[in-house]
Order: sequence, then C-alpha cells, then structure tokens
Amino acid sequence: RYLRVAFLLFWGSFLGSMYLAYASPDFAEQIVGREELLAMDEMHADSIEGRNPQDGSLAAAFYIQHNTGIGLNCFAFGLLLGVGGLIITASNAMVLGTVFGHMVSSPSRDNFFEFVTAHGPFELNAIVVSAAAGMRLGFAIVDTGGLTRAASVRRAAHEALPVMWLAIILFFFAALIEGFLSPSTAPYWIKASVAGISSG
Repeated sequence: RYLRVAFLLFWGSFLGSMYLAYASPDFAEQIVGREELLAMDEMHADSIEGRNPQDGSLAAAFYIQHNTGIGLNCFAFGLLLGVGGLIITASNAMVLGTVFGHMVSSPSRDNFFEFVTAHGPFELNAIVVSAAAGMRLGFAIVDTGGLTRAASVRRAAHEALPVMWLAIILFFFAALIEGFLSPSTAPYWIKASVAGISSG
C-alpha cells in the first residue's frame, strides 16, 4: 500500500505540474526559477552529441551520487512519521514535472526528450520506491499493528530494506544509462527500446 501511495502521489504531482508548467510559464518560473529553466534550455541545446568513455564514466559516477542522494532523502524524510516522505516525494515530483512541462515548448525540446527517454523509467520509479520504503518505516511508528513501537519499526525495517536495495540498483542502472546511452548519437529506437524494457 505504501508503494501505491508513493506511486500515485509522485506521478499525480509530476503530471499535474507538467501540465501547469506547459500551460503557464509563470508557474514554471515560480517552482524552478527562471535561471534554472534557462540553464536547462542551454544544457540540452547540444546534449545529444555523444561522450567519450572517460567523460561518460565521470558523468555516471556523478549521477549515481546525485540520484541516490535524492532517493535517500525520500527514504530519510519518510522516517518523520511518514508525512515527511509524502512532502519530499511531492516536492521532487513537482520540480521534475515542471521541468518536463517547460521543456515541451523549449527550442531544446527534441534533444531533452531524447536525452531522458532511456534512463527516465529507472530513475523516476527509483524515487517512488525510495519514498515507499521510507514511508513504510515512518508509518510503522504510528501504526504499530499491536506491537511495541520498537518491534513495529524493526519489522518495518526488515520489510523496507530489500525495497531500498531495489531503489539503489535502479538508480545505479539509471546512472549508467544516463552517462553513456542517453547523450549518445545512437538511434532513438534503441533508447526507446531500453525505456520500454526497463519500464516492464
């Protein structure tokens, strides 16, 4: 049930923010900031030019650190009685959805969506999984199921740990794809195929 809650919250916030950002540039600037949006436009103006293996390795290492940090935030804030996880998940979803909505009408639109296609499913759903694991622990403090709070948290930790490992694995593979395949000049059908396989 926590995974379902995290899934609905994340994707509901993401898609809602994406629509609002597409419909209203003012909304996008309020959520993300004008400078950040301009930086996204500039970054993706030439984001599909390929990388040499060394640069790809450095980029993948950065993405592993950065993306796993987002997941750990979602997990850790979930410990605040579960509510913190809801807030940080919705917040991340709003920012990401706003960026996507802004990029729909950006001159760099084609490059952006080609760039995010391959690694997006792993990365975005890893955030959902991280949030669910954190909420499982946080709500265990409130809903103990007749156990002591300590026993309830221990049980929840036992159940949440494999889920958190799954999130880390998803972030890891997302980072490898983002570091090497996403910016490459490989045909789009290959990137779309990877997205389809990882979504399944």
